[in-house]
Amino acid sequence: MAKLWELLDQAYSLINTNRGKEAQRILDQVLSADPQNMDAWKAYIHICNTQRDLERLRNHIINMWDSGVRESDYLLATQRFVLQRLEEKMNSL
Repeated sequence: MAKLWELLDQAYSLINTNRGKEAQRILDQVLSADPQNMDAWKAYIHICNTQRDLERLRNHIINMWDSGVRESDYLLATQRFVLQRLEEKMNSL
């Protein structure tokens, strides 16, 4: 499997060319590997075109959050993701 940052780059490239359905498949891969990936959630917001899509995304995030995020998990997840992405990028250079 490609690295998360590579998948996110692919998703954003697809979003920028109005290929949201293809981007969604990639974002699903990212979120299955890292459900608290804030960049993927942000990208998902870009491909939601209807109120229904946004509401479904909102409910999914709330359910994920309620099922296992404790007070410090948000900061730890964000820190972990940023450090992981930096390490992957450094290793690819």
